[in-house]
Amino acid sequence: MFRNEKFWYFCVMPGAVAGWIFILYGLLFPIQDETIKMIWLAVVFLWAIGHIFELGASIPIGRSKGIPLKTIIIKTLVFGITWWLPLTFGFIKK
Repeated sequence: MFRNEKFWYFCVMPGAVAGWIFILYGLLFPIQDETIKMIWLAVVFLWAIGHIFELGASIPIGRSKGIPLKTIIIKTLVFGITWWLPLTFGFIKK
């Protein structure tokens, strides 16, 4: 299952995109419920800060696969570990 490229593109990476949608929703429509607001803040922290720090891992991996720097940065900021981890193991191509 983990070696299947479709698993990563259709099952795992949409979760990263859903996180960005949740962040955008919280910015456009302030969340009133305290529990959901705490979850939202955790997602903001993990996605915004986490994805930036992941660039340190993803840039060397992407470069070793011949992927342009701009593509590496965009895919890491959007998909994070769900993009560069399977790339590392050869489960996805680019």
